[in-house]
Amino acid sequence: MKERRRTAFGRPTVQSVDRTLDVLEALSTRRTPTGISELAHHVGLHVSTVHRLLATLVDRGYVRQDPDSSRYHLGSRIFALASAADIHLDLRLVARPLLERLMRIAGETANLVTYGEGEVVYLEQVESMHLVKMFTQPGMRAPLFCTASGKLFLAFGGESTKAMLKEPLTRHTANTITSLTALDTQLKQIRRDGYAIDNEEMEEGVRCLAVPIYDRRGELCGALSISGPTTRMTPARVTTIVNQVKDVAKELSRQLGYDAQVAGVAPALNGAHVN
Repeated sequence: MKERRRTAFGRPTVQSVDRTLDVLEALSTRRTPTGISELAHHVGLHVSTVHRLLATLVDRGYVRQDPDSSRYHLGSRIFALASAADIHLDLRLVARPLLERLMRIAGETANLVTYGEGEVVYLEQVESMHLVKMFTQPGMRAPLFCTASGKLFLAFGGESTKAMLKEPLTRHTANTITSLTALDTQLKQIRRDGYAIDNEEMEEGVRCLAVPIYDRRGELCGALSISGPTTRMTPARVTTIVNQVKDVAKELSRQLGYDAQVAGVAPALNGAHVN
């Protein structure tokens, strides 16, 4: 007999609800309508059980049965729920505990960054415990081409984002990349590695590491970054923490509904090697 599932707190779950969700999740991974026998095999339930669950889901509009093939796929009510989740889901609220985790991992300031009208926008921040802190704070904006988070949007956000840049790029420090050709070379490296570095390109003496986050549609929706003085955020330190930062970004993406099986594996969440 199959063991009853339990919650994270050890309480038994409701079997019928578990099974219903198993069916919905199985249908969500299918790109074409699915037959009842295939679906029953996938979720490990008897055909008659799956048939009863589907009958209820069809009646409520969460599943639709194709009248010609009698196969099943998700119904319109599911998409209504998904849209409502988007409205009610506050990215900052979800990200806050993970930003705190990032700060503890790195010992430096952790930022939640998004894209807005050709710039990066700092949405949320957990400050380092050190006395020397960063210039950024929630609400601030910064250029794309000379910030780690901004370069992620240029690397993974599509050609239309990069097309907004015009030479000459404004120099902020001696390390600022001012050539589109040189920037393009770095963006290719970012796509290979799955993370970006701002090496004193926006502010002298500051190094920043950023990794992308994805939403349920598999679209780039923001970035998590760690920033600190170059005396502490050395290249060796970046190498030490980058995979842990990626893991936190994966967790945030998962909480936002990202599913690699449905959306396709985002290249920046693949755990590319660290040079």
